[in-house]
Amino acid sequence: MNIPDKETGVVAFGIKTGIITGDDNLLGVIKRTIAKHPDMIRDGDILCVTESVVAITQHNIVTLDQVAREIRSRLNLGEQATLGVIHPILSRNRFSMLLKAMARAVRGGKVIIQLRFPADEQGNPVIARETLKKIHKGCDDIITTEEIGNDRLLHPETGMDYIDYYEKIVTEAGSKTEIYLSNSVEHLTDRNPDAIIVSNVHERNELLEATREKGYRNVITLQDIYSDPAKEAYSAYGLLGSNILDPVREQLKLMPKNPDAVCEEIRKMVSSEFKKDIEVLIYGDGAYKDPESGIFELADPVSCFGCTRGIKNRNRIGVKTKYLMQTMYNEGRSKEEIARFIELEREKFLEKQEKQEFNAQGTTPRKIENLVSSLADLVSGSGDANTPLVAVRGFI
Repeated sequence: MNIPDKETGVVAFGIKTGIITGDDNLLGVIKRTIAKHPDMIRDGDILCVTESVVAITQHNIVTLDQVAREIRSRLNLGEQATLGVIHPILSRNRFSMLLKAMARAVRGGKVIIQLRFPADEQGNPVIARETLKKIHKGCDDIITTEEIGNDRLLHPETGMDYIDYYEKIVTEAGSKTEIYLSNSVEHLTDRNPDAIIVSNVHERNELLEATREKGYRNVITLQDIYSDPAKEAYSAYGLLGSNILDPVREQLKLMPKNPDAVCEEIRKMVSSEFKKDIEVLIYGDGAYKDPESGIFELADPVSCFGCTRGIKNRNRIGVKTKYLMQTMYNEGRSKEEIARFIELEREKFLEKQEKQEFNAQGTTPRKIENLVSSLADLVSGSGDANTPLVAVRGFI
């Protein structure tokens, strides 16, 4: 179906590339894919590339044993040390392998896991509110697994008992474990473990500072592990955003290296080979919150890991169409006059980025890179549609 551009607004579609492995050159894959149908990409498009294929083709991969050694070195731990793990998210894909590496780092010792409640940072429920009432506990209290008893909450989407799951991961790695629920860092610092790893994603810096304010010093975040650019495998976000690549070989994929430079290379290749002027971004999780479960899908530290200069830190600002329409309609203006005025207003906002203009009220300014990354993830990543490229048209 060939619809004229003037009849459409924003259009986003996934592009199939075939399987991409570590043997592939990313630029070559994108060039070969576009060459099949060069008209699929047009001037002004934003070509979105999922972070996973960038990292895979960069061989930005570590093993659990490597992570365990890095944790021991970074925190100066002996194998029988006690390691505190504060506020990890509940996730098989995102955290279970990291927990296994942590347990190996102190094999023969102990891992103390402090879970946030009633839900983790992503909105995954940890304990039912009915159970809190039953045991007469509030959000300022500490709750042991013994107090919860048989009232364990199963995850509403996966049916997992994450407390049991995390306990088994640690014990099977050869370490003892203690798991409890608390929202206060002092319940962990008072136990005086040999080291603490702040294990949440978006509130990591606040939690790190709160831990240090208690006088505790041997504490790091997940971002501090494998974030050294001197290493062959690293990410600016360390282990944040990492996920399972091969559970048998115990491989973790990190986030891409030098993502802005990768985007510029892709943009230049498309310009040179296909004479198209486009923007490029590398996307991860979209910032989507499920309205039914309350789970926030953004388990990555950011939704956009890199982008070209043309859209970096640029806001998308639109006019409030219905406000302008009704105001001018009440003034007796024709539909043609209204349409022309609104188009002129759009062009003005696009050029000047005037967030405070009254005509833009109700159109909350947000960064293009974040909006488009979320759109790309919904089109491709969240549906696992085997389309690691997404073209977004009509957005800028």
